[in-house]
Amino acid sequence: METKEDSFLVRLAIVFYVVIFVFLMIFLRLVFIQVINRNNYLMGLSPQIDTEYNTIKAERGDIFDVNGEPLAVSSTFFQLDVNPYLLSASEKEKLIKFLPQILNTPKTTIQQLMLQKDYVMVNSSLNATQKQKIEELNITNGISLSRTVKRTYPLGNKISTVIGAVGLNGTGLAGLEYSLDSYLSGKNGRVFKDFTSTKPLMPGEVSFSVDPVKGNTVKLTIDANIQSTIQRLLEEKIKEVQAKKGLVIVMNTKTGEILGLANFPSYDPIALTGFSSAIDMAVNWNYEPGSVIKPIVAAAALEAGTLRTDEDFYCSGSVKVKDRVISCWQKHGAEHGLNTIMMNSCDVAFVQTGLKLGKENLFNSFKRFGFGEATGIELPGEEKGILPDFKNIGDVEIANMSFGQGIAVTPLQLISAFQAIANKGVQVKPTIIKEITDASGNVIFQSKTIIKQAVISEDTALKVMDSLKAVVEGGGVPQAKIPGYEVAGKTGTAQKVLPSGGYSNQKLIYSFCGILTVNDPQIAVLIVIDETPTPTYSLNITAPLFKEIGEFLVRYLRISK
Repeated sequence: METKEDSFLVRLAIVFYVVIFVFLMIFLRLVFIQVINRNNYLMGLSPQIDTEYNTIKAERGDIFDVNGEPLAVSSTFFQLDVNPYLLSASEKEKLIKFLPQILNTPKTTIQQLMLQKDYVMVNSSLNATQKQKIEELNITNGISLSRTVKRTYPLGNKISTVIGAVGLNGTGLAGLEYSLDSYLSGKNGRVFKDFTSTKPLMPGEVSFSVDPVKGNTVKLTIDANIQSTIQRLLEEKIKEVQAKKGLVIVMNTKTGEILGLANFPSYDPIALTGFSSAIDMAVNWNYEPGSVIKPIVAAAALEAGTLRTDEDFYCSGSVKVKDRVISCWQKHGAEHGLNTIMMNSCDVAFVQTGLKLGKENLFNSFKRFGFGEATGIELPGEEKGILPDFKNIGDVEIANMSFGQGIAVTPLQLISAFQAIANKGVQVKPTIIKEITDASGNVIFQSKTIIKQAVISEDTALKVMDSLKAVVEGGGVPQAKIPGYEVAGKTGTAQKVLPSGGYSNQKLIYSFCGILTVNDPQIAVLIVIDETPTPTYSLNITAPLFKEIGEFLVRYLRISK
């Protein structure tokens, strides 16, 4: 008969063998994982547990003009390092003899180099031909040639304020290089370290790699030929009149595409010489435009029904508004119709027009044309312009705004307003990007004309265009005429605000916005030049420059008469 003690021992034995069995299974499983299948298991987990890897820098995407001309590209160069300590006397003599010719550097520089005791970087921008010539010297010890990738800018400072530049780490510092950095930078690759059950982790050994992906390619609406020409003509004009700075914008009035955008001063995108003092004035500069604003005031008054095209005015040379006397640049006497006051750029007539239009209509019209808010172009740091606080606008403020004082705009906002007038009242969003493609050539962005709004009616736009035609063709600004073509445009000579308050009679900003052509408006050109030593009028500064640029554009773009 089985006693209680025997039964207990049996149960204890069963538990003992079960525990032994479980431990044996765990032990065998661990042997399988850690010994038999260790390599496959760790390789599967390596992205999670192995943090040792080398980064393969992705090549930055390229930027081209609308015709495929390179504006910013990543090019391959070679870096030469030399350690004179490892060179023989004959090898040193060979380098002293041939390196100056290959590198186009003084012989004394190479002689000084040969006195060093460690590796010295001699040049990091060698081309393939220079590299081959150095290799042909057959010096294998104490000399090193390594591949490098650098950003190059074929147009140099002719478009640097637009394209921008990159820093030492390859990221964008300014311009489109900065605003499109996430598109251009690409994706870095990685080389991961390998470890297996049969060998330890060894430096430099590779388990697997993830290839880098080159950044996207960006095609701009900019035409390199137009850009180079307007930059050259702008620089020549600024040096001629000894101005502080200036810009030119060329825009397609139907699509809002920027065909050229020149700034002076600009900077060297490689050495960054002048970088701190150069800005993209088109979007980064607020300025009081002066009389070039008058077509927008006229459009607002025509649209509101407070101005007729055949209305009569009388300019005595000044007009009193409240306790202020506002002087016109010249006494015009009797003036008949919108075309005449626009051609004469009569401040008195436009003050009267603005006051009749009223505070609410004038302010809302400025807003409709896009003043006081960014245009949304792809360039970085865009300013919004400055509109006065609505509740603080009185008759004096209305009078001033009617001829371009007390309101600040960016040049891009201003040319966008003229674009709307030229485009039968329809304003489109300005753009400088045509297309973006990925590393495989797939289009990931395609520019389309984006209609913002109809700011004025077609009838109003045509009436204002007729008045702008009168400015140039009627004899107001003959300096802007282009033989064989009908041109519309408006000048502006704006007084700069003094730090102490009030306006300067000596420090002036000169503007001209012209449209090619009247019958079929296709191109708008805005020129703004800041401050000359001797004050004058825009018709002497910006209008002649417009003529030069316009004559080039009608030929190059084959604009019909």
